[in-house]
Amino acid sequence: MDAIIRAMRAEDVSDIYEIVSQRAFRYWTLALPYESFEAVRRWLETTSPRDLLLSAEIDGRVVGASALRPFYGRRSHAAEFWIGVREEHAGKGVGSQLLAAMIDTADNWLNVTRLEMTVFTDNERAIALYKKFGFEIEGTHKAATFRDGAFVDAYAMARLR
Repeated sequence: MDAIIRAMRAEDVSDIYEIVSQRAFRYWTLALPYESFEAVRRWLETTSPRDLLLSAEIDGRVVGASALRPFYGRRSHAAEFWIGVREEHAGKGVGSQLLAAMIDTADNWLNVTRLEMTVFTDNERAIALYKKFGFEIEGTHKAATFRDGAFVDAYAMARLR
């Protein structure tokens, strides 16, 4: 079932809080295991008119969310992003729909020519998604972060238009 991709609304925060509080989300990101509702609400606020915050909705419930945050000044041609999907909807195309909408907006509305992110080297599902959309591995950050009691590496990935 396809999700409805739309601009994030203030009333989405509760559903998105549930998504970003999932162990699976926190395991694959730099987030700590616990975060307050208020901290997540602030994190979801736009800081620039070029920020794009999206929600993926199925049957009236937000099952995925993403944010595209373009950089400034001499890096205004580039942006970073994140995607989160409710565990029971993972692997069902929601992440692809969100990433496609972000790429379309970056390419055709914001003139962002470089999309970049870091992803843990063992996050095979995310790496496959990014490669499907033309992202390439540009390098490896050794011992990039401490997760679950051990240091883990992360890839620097980017898509250039």
